[in-house]
Amino acid sequence: MKGFAAKDLRGNDVQELRRTLAKLQDDLFQHRLKNTTNQLTNTMLIRKTRRQIAILHTVLGEEKET
Repeated sequence: MKGFAAKDLRGNDVQELRRTLAKLQDDLFQHRLKNTTNQLTNTMLIRKTRRQIAILHTVLGEEKET
């Protein structure tokens, strides 16, 4: 998945953001599993996925405020 910025996500439907969050959390689990079994060649995927999850949490938190 290509990286994204918070400004790109603002204005999207909350349900769509939650689906994206669920997919990213599943991806993170898969990356960690592969890393544990030494099958993950690019360990930066874990870091990027965690950051994308944090961005989504930020945007979802902003949606709750309004």
